[in-house]
Amino acid sequence: MFKLVKNYTIATPALIAMAIASNGLAPVSANANEVDTATIDQISQYNETQPMGQVTSVSQLRDVSPTDWAFEALRSLVERYGCIVGYPDRTYRGNRALSRYEFAAGLNACMQQMERLIASSESVLREDIEKLKRLMSEFEAELAALGARVDNLEGRVAFLEDHQFSTTTKLKGEVVIAAVGQGGGTDGLGLFNENYLTGAGERLRDLPADSIDDQFTLSNRVRLTLDTSFTGKDTLRTRLAAGNIVRLGNAFGSDMARLNFEQNTGNDIILDRVYYKTKLGDKTTFWVGTEMPIEDIYETFSPYTESSGTGALSRVTRFNPFIYRQPGSAGIGLKYAFNKNFDITASYLADNAADASQGNGLFNGTYSTGVQLGVHPTDTLSFGLAYIHSYFSQDDVNLTGSTGSSYTDGISSQIAALGSGNRDGGFGGTSDPFSGAATSSENVGLQATWRVAEKVNLAGWVGWSFAQAHSADSTGANRNGDNADLFTWNTNVSFLDLGKEGSVLTIAGGQVPRAGSVDGTIGRDRGQSWVVEGQYKYPLTDNISLTPGVYAVFNPNNSDDSRNQTVVVGVLRTVFKF
Repeated sequence: MFKLVKNYTIATPALIAMAIASNGLAPVSANANEVDTATIDQISQYNETQPMGQVTSVSQLRDVSPTDWAFEALRSLVERYGCIVGYPDRTYRGNRALSRYEFAAGLNACMQQMERLIASSESVLREDIEKLKRLMSEFEAELAALGARVDNLEGRVAFLEDHQFSTTTKLKGEVVIAAVGQGGGTDGLGLFNENYLTGAGERLRDLPADSIDDQFTLSNRVRLTLDTSFTGKDTLRTRLAAGNIVRLGNAFGSDMARLNFEQNTGNDIILDRVYYKTKLGDKTTFWVGTEMPIEDIYETFSPYTESSGTGALSRVTRFNPFIYRQPGSAGIGLKYAFNKNFDITASYLADNAADASQGNGLFNGTYSTGVQLGVHPTDTLSFGLAYIHSYFSQDDVNLTGSTGSSYTDGISSQIAALGSGNRDGGFGGTSDPFSGAATSSENVGLQATWRVAEKVNLAGWVGWSFAQAHSADSTGANRNGDNADLFTWNTNVSFLDLGKEGSVLTIAGGQVPRAGSVDGTIGRDRGQSWVVEGQYKYPLTDNISLTPGVYAVFNPNNSDDSRNQTVVVGVLRTVFKF
């Protein structure tokens, strides 16, 4: 794919990554000459005039974006071996011309890092060792001038193969420890206050018996990810998880209050990721799995809020819930990159694929299928236009991806009756507006991310959902034909390296999913809920970050009741990565 010529080359620094991380790729060199004094002088001059620093994450390089053709190769090298270096101003300069000696310097860094990994009995792919050996042969003279020591490499490889856990598998871990304080009071549910009665004088629903006002909690979440590669271009991902993160959705009676990093298994270990991802040619990526949520397939276009561990604090501000929180986790995904400016992604995911009972399985139960067009006009601007069709079996309806009100199931029609003659009653959050009836939804989302300035990123989305009932509800009433449309939007701005390199200050806010015009017996939401979040992620070390922040939900449950109190959640989140 590229050819190195004597002394200098027109290759770029990204080719260092491609040479090692791409399968079977090795530079073609002119005949190696003996290293003379001039060679050593040139290397010394290069080292003195171009000081570089170790890179632990591709995100540290401000001139490298996911749309760059060598991005995956760079990320692979950083994640596998941590042997990519950048310039002091946090640039990689991937379009700059590269000399043989600079290539040798990068090769030497990767070689030394592999030696350290082997010496500590960590995983190094055999294929990478072979590629490294070919490159060492091509650059024998330059490496000798750099003082590389590789005499015992084969011995260390043999030791590694005899003692290491796996030659193909890499273990990654993430531990979240969070101190959470929240408030809003027992009247925070407003519309469903215990004194709010129907026209017949019957109580609709009692509040939760326990008040969570002014409570503080300390909880954890642990995830261990095993990434196995068989060809160097594929990944078999298996993830174990356990946690006891506080369930604010249950406590407040509204999923609008949920934490983004919530996972509560009672600290029992579960298997929450099992899927295989591989390249099919140069432009196509294929996924297949049984535990593979939609956000692992699609680009979300919200780079500083999308992570469940280090991104947004509140669930509703993570990414567009009408697109990336649709049902299903077992199925397939496919992405095709036409070029660096356009790509298309599609998926089919079933929710109960392992259930052979009637109304479940891979094709007869709850599922989602969709497509997203990615547009990347520049290195700093990207758009995603997505459409997802979802079908929910009876009693399995969740139109908002658990970012709305979860306790309205089965009583929404009664709530609608509270309104005026035009049925302006509302159903507080729209998790299930049809009271358990089988439902389909058509979801459209527009997402975008824009690096406005060197250290400022703006991202956001708008989403629409059009839902229709197809059967009787949980009471036996025919709801076929009833429909509702929902809308949401959110935006976030992130300031990078504010106070310390690697830090991120993010401010986000928007409209929580709300129902608008409707038909049948369903009334539109009478009020409007809003969410606002502010957080500051501060890296204590390369592997430990501390994030203080707060978010608030105004008028929770889309209620206009004057007694409805704002839900406020304060968080101090510590994340350990290894």
